[in-house]
Amino acid sequence: YQDERGNVPLPAQFLKLVGQRASADSGGLYRYQPISKWNLGEGQQLRDDFQRWGWAQLEAQDRPNPSGPIEWKSAWRVEQLAGERVLRFLRADPAAQQSCVQCHNQLEHRASTQAMRASEGITGSKVWRQHQLLGALEVQVPIASVEKLAAEQRSTVLFAVVGLTLAGLLCMSLLVRLGAARARVLTDDLAWRAAHDDLTGLVNRPRFQLRLQAALDAAKTHGSRHALMFLDLDQFKVVNDTCGHRAGDELLRQVAALLQGKLRAADTLARLGGDEFGVLLADCPLDRAGEVADKLLNAVAEYRFPWNERVFELGVSIGLVEVCANSQGVADLMSAADIACFAAKEAGRHRVRVFQSSDSELARRREDLGWSERIAAAMASGRMALAVQTAQALQDHLPVRCYQELLLRMYAEDGSPIPTQNVIAAGERYNLMPTRIDRWVLQTACEHMRAGRLRADHAHIVAVNVSGASVGDESFLRFACDTVRQSGIDPRTLCIEITETAAIGNFAQASVFIAELKALGCLFALDDFGSGLSSFGYLKNLPVDFLKLDGAFIRDITTDKVDRAMVGAIHDVGRALGIPTIAEWVESDEIRDEVRRMGIDYAQGYGIERPRLVVPLQMAPVTRPPASAKAEPAMV
Repeated sequence: YQDERGNVPLPAQFLKLVGQRASADSGGLYRYQPISKWNLGEGQQLRDDFQRWGWAQLEAQDRPNPSGPIEWKSAWRVEQLAGERVLRFLRADPAAQQSCVQCHNQLEHRASTQAMRASEGITGSKVWRQHQLLGALEVQVPIASVEKLAAEQRSTVLFAVVGLTLAGLLCMSLLVRLGAARARVLTDDLAWRAAHDDLTGLVNRPRFQLRLQAALDAAKTHGSRHALMFLDLDQFKVVNDTCGHRAGDELLRQVAALLQGKLRAADTLARLGGDEFGVLLADCPLDRAGEVADKLLNAVAEYRFPWNERVFELGVSIGLVEVCANSQGVADLMSAADIACFAAKEAGRHRVRVFQSSDSELARRREDLGWSERIAAAMASGRMALAVQTAQALQDHLPVRCYQELLLRMYAEDGSPIPTQNVIAAGERYNLMPTRIDRWVLQTACEHMRAGRLRADHAHIVAVNVSGASVGDESFLRFACDTVRQSGIDPRTLCIEITETAAIGNFAQASVFIAELKALGCLFALDDFGSGLSSFGYLKNLPVDFLKLDGAFIRDITTDKVDRAMVGAIHDVGRALGIPTIAEWVESDEIRDEVRRMGIDYAQGYGIERPRLVVPLQMAPVTRPPASAKAEPAMV
């Protein structure tokens, strides 16, 4: 923490302790005081005999090179203060995090600090190591007040002092049983946890939204102006994936402390989730907020995160929006800041983007951002469905006679179809494929198969599409394996389609994905095969069961010699590897006859069968009149 002139009145860890624990209203029951032999703040030095005695007790437990956390024993005794008996308790505050060590060691190298040490007769700079003693927190408990409160609460207070002399050693035991006071402490702790992020100690999303609502109310009532920022770390995933979750957690703590040090006491910094932070600048016009955003941008750019002999550089993308009397609401403001942040990231990362309602690009993004809510609503109200389209067996020797591909369908509230390509594009843009859409598709497909709505046996298989994002998502793989195991279906009747681009672009991850699900018995099809330039080189290393030829080669196969040659070459490779081929986009009898003549095993397209819903659409009723019926667009 730094004030406006760059001074450090209190070490950061003291502020954390005081802010998280002591700032909660204790009704005057307890008194808190952070102290340290090394403190730079006014009035925080060791001031009396108890503090000097207690500090010596803690210092005696310190170690020069601790290999791990020290099991500190707190110091305490009962004294008379201002005519009242008080239990004084001193608890160690060690350098629990590496960030604490870095902060304190940096302070020790300041000229002002070294001058202070010299005036105290200390030569050289103090050097701290992790887990060593930095300071302590003294808690004073007025015994008479505790007894009075306990009586009022009809609780009991029991003080038992037992003295035992053994070989010159006096042991004293003080037992305090206080139901009401303990309940109050627990209540305060729960209240704090409900409003703060456990990892960083920052305000959490719900409390941040409450403060944003208060700022918006003030803007509408008094005409004040504030600013809202969304921050997204650009390299967090690299650190988390490379060094593990412990490193990722420590990085978030250090970045939180870094950002907090650049803000005023009146501002609010929150962790919104993952590597996303929110900032509410109170009484701050937009131009001034832009300067603060630049300051945060530069601070993150200059920051270096050391971990296991590696040093990482970071960036941050910032979305900024004004909070004024014309702002619509908290959800609207949060959405605008999120959109601006996403635009900053997509424009090249590590930059600031200010949201303006007149910005057509941001307006389009705002419309796109509503897809998450639209998709969730469609799932909840029965407007998301699966259609089935059959690939016809063209050759008599094929054991699988019916290949049934399931296709995603989504409908508006008036029953009109929403183009599937738009749903998929939004799902990929906002990472909804592995987290929502593909999970829903796989789970629903298994339900249809188990319920007998789709025939599934050795001659009839059911195929579902899985996006490239899901193929590379470990949590989706775990979900898919669990779903197949628990579904009660025969995995040998389920085929999973992944595109050639997804398989080759994430070859290592795709290989793991295929191997784990094939171990359960699932089949695999490589979709849109032939669209890549290096397809054949990878094909022999991918254990797939079907090749689906890219429809771009099929639609003109009766007139284009090059397309016909490409299809023939792909089919020859598939036959050499023992992999059946499926021609997509078969729109006419002529195309079907041509691919059959070439030896292609299956034909799929509108010329064979139009997609049909597995079960009729069961939508929640709508109050407004339905729009006129529209023909379903081609969404294969």
